[in-house]
Amino acid sequence: MQRKKPLLVTLRATQPSVIELTTGETVQLDRVGLASSGRVAERHGPLLRPGTTRLDLAIGEFCFKTLSGAQLRVVHGGVEATTNGSGKGTPPPATAPQGDRGDSPDGEQPTLTVE
Repeated sequence: MQRKKPLLVTLRATQPSVIELTTGETVQLDRVGLASSGRVAERHGPLLRPGTTRLDLAIGEFCFKTLSGAQLRVVHGGVEATTNGSGKGTPPPATAPQGDRGDSPDGEQPTLTVE
């Protein structure tokens, strides 16, 4: 059985925005901040349950991982979305070790649909 490869989505809000995010699994939205050690991901709000969630985003950068893909709709404001497969923007480094436990580099990758 081939494992799914996680999709890392980075959202850049260029102005205060409202989005609707639809996922097939529980995800954690993190806000990307700067620390003396570089870029770090900090939890932003509660876990997002499967289905559609409306979120208010302040200006800044956010990220989340998903194994089942996601759909993003910008209700209003300005949000740019990139994925780890797009080659644009480097998301923060993983805070958990990778390897035999967790995110495997092999497998098929889900997609992000932006409306």
